Amino acid sequence: MPKYKVVVVSLGYESYGTEQDILRPLDAELVLAPKDCLTEEEVISAGRDADALLVREAPVTARVIDALDRCKAIVRYGVGVDNIDLERAKQKKIYVANIPGYGTEEVSDHSIALLLACIRNILWRDRTLREGRFELDIQDTMFRTTGKTLGLLGYGLIGQAVHRKWKGFLPNRVLACDPNVKPEILRERGAEEADLDTLLSESDYLSLHAPLTPRTKHIINDSALRKMKPTAILVNTARGELIDEGALVRALKEKRILMAGLDVFEKEPLPKDHPLMGLPNVILTGHVSWYSKDAVKELQTRGAQEIFRVLSGERPKCWVNRW
Repeated sequence: MPKYKVVVVSLGYESYGTEQDILRPLDAELVLAPKDCLTEEEVISAGRDADALLVREAPVTARVIDALDRCKAIVRYGVGVDNIDLERAKQKKIYVANIPGYGTEEVSDHSIALLLACIRNILWRDRTLREGRFELDIQDTMFRTTGKTLGLLGYGLIGQAVHRKWKGFLPNRVLACDPNVKPEILRERGAEEADLDTLLSESDYLSLHAPLTPRTKHIINDSALRKMKPTAILVNTARGELIDEGALVRALKEKRILMAGLDVFEKEPLPKDHPLMGLPNVILTGHVSWYSKDAVKELQTRGAQEIFRVLSGERPKCWVNRW
């Protein structure tokens, strides 16, 4: 009988050979839940006797944690840990770890891809051509990238990567709003420190990269959208709840901003009848900005390595509920 049991309660990858190879020297059995665990009961049923859990979106609430008899570590396949009750895990001395930075290049690429698709109205151009309309006279509200102001709400790893890559488009200014980053860091990287009002009112292109906290929830609301330029483009690859979607729908319908590119939403999957689905001035992708074959490999490798550390008597490198 194996010494340890490690349960994957959130499925979705092509295979789990990477985790098995890393954990095998510990005599650890990797067990895949029979299906994606989307409820507390399903997580408890799959993981009650596990020594460690690997999770994505599964709800690891206080009730779930109280039902875990042997668990020493919960590792999130990703960065955000808002689906895990960190305080209850801390009380039970269960390590919680995440995998920061695994998708920095992918998410920053996707942010820029959405922004460029909006700037050049790529999807509309594709549709009209497929419908047999070869446009000779274009009257779109379309502007160049060079000489414009890019705004970054959040200047962590992904915000910095977007800035690094966007420099090639020769912006006039790059504004960054992030109270957790020292002004000298911004200056070193060529960004200007900006408060939220300045960021909203002066950005031609605004990209969101802030974490979801009580302070940032619906930070882009009706009031914020009214401060933006009518030619502004908004991109969100961070967390859906940063935006009040009702307010955004109204702003897009009333053309108070030009376009939006969204990869994340308040409720996921995005309902088929959501008002955003019917708007021509928004480009939508389904929470895929993190993905590449390379990112998945790194995610699975680092996740398994964190489990290995804890079961070997060490602390995880990316320990988020410290005591």
